[in-house]
Amino acid sequence: MVDRTEIFQVADQLRSLKGEQAVRVSVRRVRDKLKRRGSYSDVGPVVNDWKTTRNYQPVIELMQLPDALQKRLGDFGKALLDEVQASESRVRDSERANFEIERASFRELLDEANMTVDVLESRVAALTAEVERLRREGAVEAAGRSSEEMAEELRRTDTWEKGAALRALMARSRDEKVATGAQEAFWRDVEREVLALVLKRGPMPAGDLLQGLPAALLNRGKDVEMPLSVGWLRFRLRALTGDGGSLVERDGLFEPCEARGSAAPGDPAPWMVDDEPPTSDGDAVMRAVRDVLVRHGPMKPRDIVKKLPAETVALATAFWKDGLDRFSKKMADRVGPKAYFHRCGGGLYAAGPGEREVAA
Repeated sequence: MVDRTEIFQVADQLRSLKGEQAVRVSVRRVRDKLKRRGSYSDVGPVVNDWKTTRNYQPVIELMQLPDALQKRLGDFGKALLDEVQASESRVRDSERANFEIERASFRELLDEANMTVDVLESRVAALTAEVERLRREGAVEAAGRSSEEMAEELRRTDTWEKGAALRALMARSRDEKVATGAQEAFWRDVEREVLALVLKRGPMPAGDLLQGLPAALLNRGKDVEMPLSVGWLRFRLRALTGDGGSLVERDGLFEPCEARGSAAPGDPAPWMVDDEPPTSDGDAVMRAVRDVLVRHGPMKPRDIVKKLPAETVALATAFWKDGLDRFSKKMADRVGPKAYFHRCGGGLYAAGPGEREVAA
């Protein structure tokens, strides 16, 4: 326990110090001056009581102002505190009043909503009663009709609906009917485009031919109910490879019929006649390549090598260090106005000079 009287005396002594010795009265300083110090929790409350009893204002007192001025400052601080508290009280009172007004307004809205709910409930009840009445009257009216009459009405309705659907379908069929001869004209145009492609690029498979056809022609096929696909195009082109047809199919590649544009028997093309012996063994190999292309049609270099005679292969091996390796480059280097073959697209070579070489 601490002595209250001793604490008050020590606090008064600390407060009475003047000049450079003046210090602020605190719990720590008071406790240090006590004979029996005690704990801070015991000394603190007594020091607070002393500050309240003595009206201790350390900020003003430590400034060492005249007593009259200190008193006036103290009174001013107290008056200021009272005014702040009064202002806060007025604000709280205003907020409380506004809250009461809002609560009253909310209660009015709630009352109006309850009244609206009551009106709506009464209307719902009236409408429910009206619906029940109409149902009863409808049941009575239906009960007055025989089952035969109801079945006849149902049959007539069903017949009318089916007839309407059939009439709509027939009208659409009439509008969308393909004109007579449109499909035949379409296939004639396809044949013409295919011939133009193979004459320009050489033998081609059905897939490449389909990709080479104009987009307008493909769309036209859909319009005449003949949408083109690889299988469908191949089937139609094979129909043109018969006797008198315009195409020939070899190893899955389509090319123009040999009778079209070929020279008459006994009248060979100029590039087929060798007036002079080969200038070198390499030239002799290229003549053999020409002969293979004449017999088998346009081919790729790797396929040409397989068709060359054994003596030609031996001649090529002796003439070139790498033999027939990179044969496609060797053929490409010998394409020109006086060449034995020409490029025809897709990596294929055909016998004879091409159109550009002839023009040159």
